[in-house]
Amino acid sequence: MARRTHGRQEQQRRSSGWFTLRRVALAAGPLLAIGLAVAGFVLLREGETVSAATPEEVRQEIIPEDGDPTAYGLPLSLDNTQTFIDYYQTASLTADQEGVMENALLPLKAPCCDDNPMSTCCCDCNLAKSVWGLSGHLIAEEDFGAEQVRESALQWLRFIHSDYYVGQELADRGVNPDAYGLPKGDSCYTGRCELPFGESGCGGMGILRE
Repeated sequence: MARRTHGRQEQQRRSSGWFTLRRVALAAGPLLAIGLAVAGFVLLREGETVSAATPEEVRQEIIPEDGDPTAYGLPLSLDNTQTFIDYYQTASLTADQEGVMENALLPLKAPCCDDNPMSTCCCDCNLAKSVWGLSGHLIAEEDFGAEQVRESALQWLRFIHSDYYVGQELADRGVNPDAYGLPKGDSCYTGRCELPFGESGCGGMGILRE
């Protein structure tokens, strides 16, 4: 008899425990659903923020415009290209100055062949000569240090090859630049060396293509 009573009590305890678990589960269900919904909404909003970046928005943020001031006092203009190339043709740097220029340009990718640093590029195209001429002039005549030269060179590169830098910035933000047909840093390998800067070219190998 005692054994039967004990068995009934045990069954009642189990039934009571199961009922309590069901009540807890039913109460927690809506809270869990709300939590998942909020998390999903946050992730969706984050995804929208990343994908909302467009080439035009990025261009307005990072690309300098014609006439913008520079650290060396010459407003940005494509008309400066030949002047910078002439600097390259006539500049004479000491070994120490050559070292400053290499330190300045080595961290920058050449936008026309971005598997090469801007300090060497893959060839002596007019894009490269304009950057080298500007950099050499700033070192020899303006006494710029490596960091100052790098900043000025990057400003010039973003100005003359803006589409490449827009594409790189989009990629950094998780947006595929291929969707907008932006250049991939391969102009030298795809027959565009003789095209103007505005067509993602190198500005020519001899005569400046404008």
